[in-house]
Amino acid sequence: MCSRLYSVALVALSIALSGCAEATNDVTAVATESATPAAFNVTGAPMIEFSVPDMMCEEGCGAATREILAEQAGVKEVKIDFPSKLAVVAVDQEKFNVDKALAELIDHGFDKSTLKASAAQ
Repeated sequence: MCSRLYSVALVALSIALSGCAEATNDVTAVATESATPAAFNVTGAPMIEFSVPDMMCEEGCGAATREILAEQAGVKEVKIDFPSKLAVVAVDQEKFNVDKALAELIDHGFDKSTLKASAAQ
């Protein structure tokens, strides 16, 4: 019985870990839908869009993308549009480095990431 329970737990763990390599346990980093979506970039900061086609799951990859970009200097807010595979970043132009942010995404396994559009350039 114990060996069977161990096998089931091992299979469940394998399935859970095989989705996205960059999962996070930070509950605040996971985008959730609600009846009233939170406003994004209410201050009108310049926005930059990254195409992140390597995001495979919203809970793991989407959250990891948000965390990677949020840690960059000059980032005010990050919004993940998972169905479109986009990350929209509201930034302080004087502090944000687009090339460094893109390099961080690529370094974390989001190899096909590109700069999509920018109102800050």
